[in-house]
Amino acid sequence: MADGIKNVMLIEVADSPLTASGESMPWLPGGPLPAALVTGHKAIDFEHRQLLACMTAARAVCMDFRSFSDCGNCIEARRALCDNELVRLLGDLLSFILEHFKTEEEIMRDSLLMMVDRDVCEAHMEDHAAISAKIQQIVAGLDSMRTVGLLRDLDNLLGQWINNHITMHDLILARWVSREDSVVSLARLSSV
Repeated sequence: MADGIKNVMLIEVADSPLTASGESMPWLPGGPLPAALVTGHKAIDFEHRQLLACMTAARAVCMDFRSFSDCGNCIEARRALCDNELVRLLGDLLSFILEHFKTEEEIMRDSLLMMVDRDVCEAHMEDHAAISAKIQQIVAGLDSMRTVGLLRDLDNLLGQWINNHITMHDLILARWVSREDSVVSLARLSSV
């Protein structure tokens, strides 16, 4: 495969963004963000790359998370290992999203977007709440016999987050902040 990448599955999520030609846009979990998802805001883009890494880690928990219907055919020790790994991953993810959403919401306030377009900010924050609620549902559903299904739920959630939330909310926020006349840009210039 090009660029020395071997044995990496190129995926397309059904809800992935569309290219100019109308084709769905592929991206690699654990790989770089595709150009269409790069916001240009260093902190936000760094955190979005962490989401791709989280997706890769979730896919590595189970030997075949796409095919197994449940964990009944795995030995008890393997089920416990997968369950523990999912719990660790969800804990890390919950910690991550608290910080990530806090960062984005601070940017909304600091850039005065909240004052200029409250509806856009409220929709963005409602999406944050929906993502958090879905992760909490996964946590509430923890069951060592259902780990593989929960991994698929998590994979779908992360894929939708990457494909939908970034394009619908984060790109708008980054464009707002990067304007030459934005409060954030003017503050940077005045501190130079």
